[in-house]
Amino acid sequence: MRTLVRNGRVASEGRVETTDLLLEDGRVSAVGRRGLGPADRVVEAAGCWVLPGLVDFHVHVGDRIGRFELADDYESGTRAAVKNGVTTLCTFVTQGPGESLGAALRRTRARAEGQCHADVAWHLTPTRFESADWAEMEELVGAGYRTFKLYTTYRGAGLFSDQARLEELFHRLGPLGVRFLLHCEDDALLESVDASTLDLSKASAHARLRPEAAEVASVEALLALAARCAVPLHVVHVSTVAAAERIRDARESQDVTSETCPQYLWLDEGWLDRPDGHRWLCSPPLRGGRARFRELARGGAFDFFATDHCAFRKVDKDDWDGRDVRTAANGLPGVGGLLHHAWRLWGDDPDRAAREVSLRLSKNPAARLGLDGRKGALRPGLDADVVVLDPNGPERPVRGTESDAYDAFPGFTSTLALRHVLVHGEPVVADGALLDAERRRGQLHPISE
Repeated sequence: MRTLVRNGRVASEGRVETTDLLLEDGRVSAVGRRGLGPADRVVEAAGCWVLPGLVDFHVHVGDRIGRFELADDYESGTRAAVKNGVTTLCTFVTQGPGESLGAALRRTRARAEGQCHADVAWHLTPTRFESADWAEMEELVGAGYRTFKLYTTYRGAGLFSDQARLEELFHRLGPLGVRFLLHCEDDALLESVDASTLDLSKASAHARLRPEAAEVASVEALLALAARCAVPLHVVHVSTVAAAERIRDARESQDVTSETCPQYLWLDEGWLDRPDGHRWLCSPPLRGGRARFRELARGGAFDFFATDHCAFRKVDKDDWDGRDVRTAANGLPGVGGLLHHAWRLWGDDPDRAAREVSLRLSKNPAARLGLDGRKGALRPGLDADVVVLDPNGPERPVRGTESDAYDAFPGFTSTLALRHVLVHGEPVVADGALLDAERRRGQLHPISE
């Protein structure tokens, strides 16, 4: 099937130009204004911007967090994603008690098999480090799993890695091509907070329990360690101005990238002061000083944006004892709003918005994931994941999920209309509606597994 996408403002690899795309056999086969030959199907993109399929690098679906199953499984999570232009999402495999990392991966992939409207890739989190675990990690890296997520906190959940463990991981897996993702909050600093001085019945206590200094201290320590070990570092969900500035400056001398999330751009800690403020709990918590934070984002301080999508059902989000906010579900929905919240940063200039979105929601995350040979741009040979976007559609609410969860952005609206979304060259969304819920075209990466 040959598909022609014509007359759109194509944004890819830092350029925006009015041109056409020819898609064939699931890939982009040609780009240009003439000589593309006949097509079996024509997608009219006049008046629209054409973007490479978006990548949400940080999503939690089909999993259990603490006491609760997440609201989104692979079907519902990828449905909300693809209807809003996200054609690849990246989620997580965490080694559980009594199982190998490989077994955890097989269990997780089985949940996703045949369920996905978008492509899915996984970051791995090992939690045991016996000789058999190291051998298995090396095997998985050889099979194409080359992003590992680690934590400098959550000791009680068995996720914490101290500096010695991180250095060992960097030395043993770094030479194999692994890219390391770090959740940066200094565990000792968090433990030093005197919770007895706080009113834990108020959601605002969450921000005091996880102070900005913990993120900054952890980022500074990890930047130094990664530089010493000469490994690539990616800092997830940056929430503070100081950490963002330190990472930005470090890029001049080492291989480090960072992401932030829409909630840290457009929400502030005032949401935690509401009577229902527990519904806005996430870690790191919502912060103050957002004007400067957005200024950094507009200026390119963050390599890309991701959602840390972690949706809980309403009944679960409200299931806490009312006395200690630490018993409440911790996470926000977001994958359905990624494009809308990012575009808003540059919405006064559609060409710039399209250029920045194609860079920070497609090219850069695809590169960090190691899929830049398949994703991230609209050029011959790459996957024909294509978004046709009309920025002047009808105003509608922004929804991070289609599941029964409280939305994180009540009252936020968008005029972005998803006229067409194609996955591997096949139309899956038209005018914001899923075309065929039973035809799930997403692939699981790495495909060779």
